[in-house]
Amino acid sequence: MKRWPSLVLLLAASLPAQDTAQFPREGERVAAAECSRCHERQHRQLQSRAHAAILQVLTLPGCETCHGPGKAHAEDADNDPALITLPAAMSAGGQQRLCSQCHADQIERHGGDPEGFLVAGMKCLDCHTVHGRPPDRAAPEVHLQRRRDANARAEPVGSSECVTCHPVRNDLLQRTPHASLSAANSSTGCESCHGNGSEHARSGEGRWITRPDRAADGVETCRSCHAAVDAVAFHWKDRPGPTLTAETRCTTCHLVHAPAQGMPGAPGSPTQNAGCATCHAAQVRGMGDTAHRRIGGVDQAVEQGCAACHLGAEQHAATGGRRDALVAWQRDGRREAEVCLSCHGHDAKLARAQHGDHLRHGVSCTDCHGPMHDAHRDGAAAEARCASCHPDVAASFRLPNHHPVPEQRMRCSSCHDVHGDRDRRMDLDLREATCVRCHPRYRGPFVFPHEASRRDGCTICHSPHGSSNRRLLLQANTQQNCLACHGDFPAFHDQTSGAVFTNCVRCHTEVHGSNHSRYLLR
Repeated sequence: MKRWPSLVLLLAASLPAQDTAQFPREGERVAAAECSRCHERQHRQLQSRAHAAILQVLTLPGCETCHGPGKAHAEDADNDPALITLPAAMSAGGQQRLCSQCHADQIERHGGDPEGFLVAGMKCLDCHTVHGRPPDRAAPEVHLQRRRDANARAEPVGSSECVTCHPVRNDLLQRTPHASLSAANSSTGCESCHGNGSEHARSGEGRWITRPDRAADGVETCRSCHAAVDAVAFHWKDRPGPTLTAETRCTTCHLVHAPAQGMPGAPGSPTQNAGCATCHAAQVRGMGDTAHRRIGGVDQAVEQGCAACHLGAEQHAATGGRRDALVAWQRDGRREAEVCLSCHGHDAKLARAQHGDHLRHGVSCTDCHGPMHDAHRDGAAAEARCASCHPDVAASFRLPNHHPVPEQRMRCSSCHDVHGDRDRRMDLDLREATCVRCHPRYRGPFVFPHEASRRDGCTICHSPHGSSNRRLLLQANTQQNCLACHGDFPAFHDQTSGAVFTNCVRCHTEVHGSNHSRYLLR
């Protein structure tokens, strides 16, 4: 191989696109050390530049990552450029395909205009140098100050200059509400949002231009024309909403260089949960371990995903996040129940939920069930919230004698039908039939039942949640319990202290019912 590296590069720059080997192509490779024999300076430059990884990463074939297999070129006496891939001699589209091997994401995000550069014939190497200056490793705040300084000294160049590189962006702008800013309608329209462009046009670097999609520029740039927009109560400029990400900017929802139908959720745009995740990433991500995970995936169609519960989600996104576009079922317990039952209505236990005692008192589904938390699927988390509305009952379970709810051997729903349609506190089934499910020896039927079963059932003597007395009795001893109802006891039943008749169950042993004695005697 001849040592004419500079001549080869100059020749490559002047060659039309077809005079260099195509990309990609087959062929035998040589080591980077072989390339450095003729291209020593370029090899040395590459080692200290942003592309040094090409020589450092073992899975990459060194110089041939960009230049393709080099054996035929290395062995050719005339260094025929057609035997090697020369990026500088490739077309704009060819360079984009070559660079996208490693920089696909950067190209896609490149000012939002990779298509425009191709239409304008702009190549990657028109602005970027592979073997050029080392990367600027200054701190972010230094970069920001440099950009501000550059913008301060920049001068207007006019929209016609901008269109030479960004014809597609200008064409899109003409079909948007910002059409008045297009080059056809304004000589300074582009610079109204992007600032004076002389530094950017001179260097071709995006950092020397104002970018409304960046946090440092976005909101203030837009408010220079839209100052009348309520930035706090509606757009959360100074008070981010609890469900919005800190990076949210005007361009998160409003796409300036796109027709209105390109906005998230609008007709003709992709309608997936991924659109919701743009602003509500934490919520979409938090559904990954929940029972609702099947509707929470970012690729899930929004009508079966977020919009299945948040009615009006598409309109909410299309209007830039207007909350009033959502159906406000969160403030209407009955409407919320309808939304939940659209999926959960097949559960027989929930058949009467819309007419239940909880709903009648303003307690909605999400007051107890957290749809974004995994624990709610078995009801444990929901029942943990019972104490928030029933603190007196929760306190009863701390008494010495109580049902084993704190020990988690029972739940509130073991006795209470929380989705029922009747006031269970006044339901005799709850106060007796429910008890005998666990205490069958007192079930009966008895020939002579205790008449309490016709009134308050078991709770006429027992405190169902907890008591300081044995057997959950309401009173400290049986005498006081019995006298609460039987104040008409016979005259010979001496109730003075120490008398035999003060212990009622000494004789009336079958207090729950008897098949032998109407007086519940032994």
